[in-house]
Amino acid sequence: MISVLTVFMLASLSGCARTKTNEDNIQETSRFVIIEDGATWNVVYDKETKVMYTVSSGVYNCGNFTKMVDSDGKPLIYKGE
Repeated sequence: MISVLTVFMLASLSGCARTKTNEDNIQETSRFVIIEDGATWNVVYDKETKVMYTVSSGVYNCGNFTKMVDSDGKPLIYKGE
């Protein structure tokens, strides 16, 4: 019999996983667009402000946003598209 702890651990480890189809739908409806996909983080930008952020996707800190700044402390602005 699988213990409740085992089920909880498996559920918490898979919390940030996304399928490709699901990811496509998220990109269309989300305010944020992924521009770089790392192993345990993504770089995204805000569609409205163009400000860039890193978003963690690690097991222990999944979903943490950090604003990216230049050497003067000003937000990095996405210049693509």
